[in-house]
Amino acid sequence: MGFFDSLINSLRLPKKEAMFHLNRKGITHTIGYLFVLLLLLFLPDMITSILYLETNLTEVSRGMYIAQFLVFYPLLIVFLILVGVSILAGGSLLMRKVLSRKLTYQQLWKLTAYACTLPLILSVLLKYLTVPNAISALIFMAIFVYYMYRMITVYPKVPAKP
Repeated sequence: MGFFDSLINSLRLPKKEAMFHLNRKGITHTIGYLFVLLLLLFLPDMITSILYLETNLTEVSRGMYIAQFLVFYPLLIVFLILVGVSILAGGSLLMRKVLSRKLTYQQLWKLTAYACTLPLILSVLLKYLTVPNAISALIFMAIFVYYMYRMITVYPKVPAKP
C-alpha cells in the first residue's frame, strides 16, 4: 500500500499537500519506491530481452545470461537511481540557493526522487511511441525543473542577515 500511496502523491505533485506527505516518508522508503517504479517501468524490456535471446547460445550460456541479467540488472537500476537522483538533487540544491529557500539536501533528494515519477513514466511511453531520445530528455527536464521550482518556492525564504 505504501508504494501506491507514494505513486498517487507523486502524480499529484507539485501540490503542497502531496509534497509534504511525501517529504515525511523515510529515505529507505523513497529508494524502495524508486526501485519498484523503475522495475515496473523496465519490466517489458527485461522480459523482451530474455525472450529474444540469440538462438545460437548454448543452454549453459543462456542460463548464465539469465542469471546475470536477474542479478546485475536490478543492481544497475539501484546504482542509476542513486547517482541520477543525487545529480538532479545537486541541481535542485543550486536552484534552492538561487531562490534562497530553507531546505536541506536530504529534503531535496526525496523531493527530486518523487518529482521524477511523471517524467519517467512519460519518457518510457515516448520511447514506445518512437520519439527521439533528445526530445524525450528535453520533456523530462522541462517537467522536472518546473516541478522542482514549484516545490522549492513553497518553502520559506532564508532570513536576511542584519
